[in-house]
Amino acid sequence: MNRLSLMTSLSFGLMLFLCLMSSPLGWAESDEITDHYRRMMIYHEYMDGNVPEGAVVFIGDSITQGLCVSAVAPLAINYGIGSDTTYGVLKRLPKYKSLERCGAVVFAIGVNDLSRRNNKEIVSQWQEIMERIPAGTPAVFSGILPMDPVSQGRTSNSNERILELNATLAELCAEKNHVFVNAGPLITNEEGNLDSAYHTGDGVHLNTAGYEKWIAVLREGLEKIIPSAA
Repeated sequence: MNRLSLMTSLSFGLMLFLCLMSSPLGWAESDEITDHYRRMMIYHEYMDGNVPEGAVVFIGDSITQGLCVSAVAPLAINYGIGSDTTYGVLKRLPKYKSLERCGAVVFAIGVNDLSRRNNKEIVSQWQEIMERIPAGTPAVFSGILPMDPVSQGRTSNSNERILELNATLAELCAEKNHVFVNAGPLITNEEGNLDSAYHTGDGVHLNTAGYEKWIAVLREGLEKIIPSAA
């Protein structure tokens, strides 16, 4: 390869690298911004303009994606995306213009952050999410639900971290005048883990019985800010 060809190749490579790094959905974010995330966002953007005024908007990860939101509030939209993190939520919040006219927004996010961030970083992400909620829009934050490390075949237990995070999230919500709800105590066993009666067998995702417990808690939370929602 002659000198001119080498310089051309290097220049092209550098330009490609810079483009990917600067792109909001580029290589630098591919670990958290998944293909599933991108596909779901296409449909969310199609839907968002038709979200009725006063609807309750649910934003979260796969546990939210599997939630029957109409069982929580009759007029509701589900913006759950499997495997999402607080980072992904921050990236997509500006896309949801419906948040400016919704009756309330419900956030349930953080469990997928446990393997990516320490508690201090997760709390910082929550704070940023709160800052980006449109003024005057009521918000409910669900505590991170417990996990079952036995079913996951793990020796380490993240539930201690979850307890600490939820306590901090409750404090943040009190400071910002948001509603905090936590279904954790209703679905844990004597060891403080997610009871096998309430998950699908993977130690994380809720089954019908687990969702029933969570739905009841979410309804109670929404009743505090929009009594006619539930």
